[in-house]
Amino acid sequence: MAKIKPNYILIPLLVIITASAASYFADTGRVWYSTINLPDWTPSGTMMVLTWTIIFILTTLSLLIIWNRHYTEKKFGLVIGLFALNGVLIVGWNILFFSHQQFGLAFFQALLLVVNLVFLIFIIWRFSPIAASLLLPYNFYLLFSTILTFNVWLLN
Repeated sequence: MAKIKPNYILIPLLVIITASAASYFADTGRVWYSTINLPDWTPSGTMMVLTWTIIFILTTLSLLIIWNRHYTEKKFGLVIGLFALNGVLIVGWNILFFSHQQFGLAFFQALLLVVNLVFLIFIIWRFSPIAASLLLPYNFYLLFSTILTFNVWLLN
């Protein structure tokens, strides 16, 4: 019987914990969120949940590819650190936006997320274009989300 590598359990578990923490803080703002001014092009809550679910799945796959096939790369530690930082920034954005209604700070946090993710994709692309490509939908949605956050800040 084939032995399951611990990272096949640990990595998805860490992503689920990150997603759950982000969701928890998003839920803290569910009531007031419906009362603020939003751009007409704001996606529905269902669409956001679906999009983030896909993003977290693709991120997990990217991280598993890096961990399993490229752990000998010089920049492996940096890449893992950037993935971890990304998780912290995602949760932090949800705290700023939903728990504290600090739209301006959330916008700047989103900019940090964009910079972190672009840097991560750039580094990964050099040794695993497939793993980097899995992060591209996240990058596009993050850019959209950053613009949305900026507009929410302006409208409120």
